Amino acid sequence: MPMPPYPVLCYTQGCGQVAEYKIAARWSDGITGELKTYALSCAGCLAEWLRRSRKKQAICRLAPGETLEIPGAYHMARGHRDQQLRRLPEREGETGG
Repeated sequence: MPMPPYPVLCYTQGCGQVAEYKIAARWSDGITGELKTYALSCAGCLAEWLRRSRKKQAICRLAPGETLEIPGAYHMARGHRDQQLRRLPEREGETGG
């Protein structure tokens, strides 16, 4: 789904910064797949959202045939769908993730 025309803000309460990153993990049931969104984050809150998202993913129970990757940071770009978002492992490494 394309990004809406209004600014998308970081999920951190009281932050108010524009979200630059989508914290997400590739999910599949063996037939279809998508990015499962855990959070939208600005650069300053990225490390905390990655930590929270990975903790949440680690306790997720999957049905037989389902797969769910470890959440990572994807660069959000206006007008780009999830399949077009680029994962940024270098930003994940900077956060200790």
